[in-house]
Amino acid sequence: MRVFGATLFALLVLTAGAAQAQGPGSYVESRGFYTGPQILHAYFVASDTCQKVTSIRRGAPSGRSVGPDTIPVTVTIGPNPRGCGKSRLVTGTMPVGGPQSLIELFFVNQSGRLLKTERISKP
Repeated sequence: MRVFGATLFALLVLTAGAAQAQGPGSYVESRGFYTGPQILHAYFVASDTCQKVTSIRRGAPSGRSVGPDTIPVTVTIGPNPRGCGKSRLVTGTMPVGGPQSLIELFFVNQSGRLLKTERISKP
């Protein structure tokens, strides 16, 4: 039983470390006191250092839908024409507005294949 407990503990520690290695989560920054403009900061950890955000737009990719109180945002990840950089962290920003309280991010590659989804709440 002790061996099982130690194994389970080690597995949990390794899993927690792997989750932290995924990079920072996306967030919405409010520029004013409740009524000011809000800026979405989208973060994605790419498979290599030669990627960048090629487009970021409001709307869901084809075949996906969101609830009525959700703003869909599609972030397209593609090759960086400037070559490779030093970090795999890919970032994009865009203004968001509206009465909706939730944003659902769809990270897709240039052919439209879904890479990751993320839900964040607006402040």
